[in-house]
Parts: sequence; structure tokens; C-alpha cells
Amino acid sequence: MHELARCAVTAGVRSLDGYVAAFEEGTMTIAPERGGVSGFQDGDDVQVLVLDEVRGEVRYEGWVAKAGPTALEVTDLELTSTLQKRQVARVSITQMCTGVVGSAVDDEEPPTITFVVLDIGAHGMRIATTARLMLMDRISFEFPARDRDVPLVAEVVRSQRTPSGSTQYGCQFVGLRESDSDAMFRYVLHAQGVQRRTRLQS
Repeated sequence: MHELARCAVTAGVRSLDGYVAAFEEGTMTIAPERGGVSGFQDGDDVQVLVLDEVRGEVRYEGWVAKAGPTALEVTDLELTSTLQKRQVARVSITQMCTGVVGSAVDDEEPPTITFVVLDIGAHGMRIATTARLMLMDRISFEFPARDRDVPLVAEVVRSQRTPSGSTQYGCQFVGLRESDSDAMFRYVLHAQGVQRRTRLQS
């Protein structure tokens, strides 16, 4: 279960982004996304967030049985919460982007718009813009994730007017490649970790 799923391990202000290398008999082996393991010690109490494509966002509590140079072994894992896939990890941000709008129902010349991404996940986002969008409109753009710009196509599924005069739109990603979905998962995990550490230090 959870093999190769993206995950994040936290213990106080310490955190590690990685993936589940193995999960057997109550012990989860977690490999770092890049580099080695540092900042964790045997016996540390930790929280583990797993982003599972099937089960959604799954949270555990446990302790570090072994902090090796290339992996963490976390044992005595207790399931604390599960959110379904449609609710999986989103992060609040303020990211300006530019995209091309194409309608799913006509062949008109696509306009270019500027919008602000308010929150984003691996499967969708919420944006604000003064441009007028219709349900089923599709925005093609590149999102600046951690290691590369990820090409995305977002379809508008709902809208809400704000007092400032802009409109917020809920969008879901369509035609997303697995590698791009993984890149967005990594971005969300990293951004959540940065925000969590900022809150703890303030």
C-alpha cells in the first residue's frame, strides 16, 4: 500500500519531502525526494502525510525506528485522517500567470489573459481575474513549479464574483500527464512545508 506515493514527514520544525519506498507490517520506509536524510533521529515522534492516487490524502502518526543515510523507517503508524482524492492537498499561494483561453464549445481566436492563482493542487486550482470566463473555457498556461515550468490546461467548472470587482474561478486540470501531476504534487508538498515552517517560526 502507498508504494511510490509522494509523502512528507514532519517533526516539529523539521520536514522531509519524499516518497514511500515500502510499507510492510506497520513500518513505512520513506526515501527523500533528492539528497539524503538529515535532521531526524531514531525515536523521533513524526507525522506522515501521504498523497495516494487511490486513497487520497492519508495522515499517520508514528516514530522513527531508523534514520539511515538514504531513508527513514517509521513504525507503529496510526492512521489519523483520510481525505478523498477530490480533496487532496491544495496550497494557498499568490502566483501571477498568463495563459491562452480556448473554449471547449467554439473555435474563436483564443485571447490571452492574466490571472492570479489563489490556491493550487495536483488536480485543480482557484484563480482571480478581471477577464470574463465561461464555464467549460480552458486556460492553457505554464505554472512555475519547483524544478520546471509545468504545462497545464485548466477547465473552468465554477465562478464567484468578489466585492473588489474581480471574479474567482474554480478550475480542474484536464489531460494532465502523470509526470506533470507528480511535479504538482512535489510543488504542493514543498510549498506546504515552507508555509508550515514559516508559521512555526513566527
